[in-house]
Amino acid sequence: MPIYEYQCDSCGVHFERRQSFSDNSTPSCPNGHAAVHRIYSVPGVVFKGSGWYVNDSRKSGAKSNSD
Repeated sequence: MPIYEYQCDSCGVHFERRQSFSDNSTPSCPNGHAAVHRIYSVPGVVFKGSGWYVNDSRKSGAKSNSD
């Protein structure tokens, strides 16, 4: 289950909640307030390097079908 970050609109507290994809409800603030919004951040996976997908998935010496 993914972990989502939220911030309270009333008191400004920043908190995290583990939620299933099927959950439709927005959580409430730990201090009892109801108005919260989700904070979006960059993903935890970064693909670096040159050609890791194209070059590493082929056998060496294989011809391409670009003719």
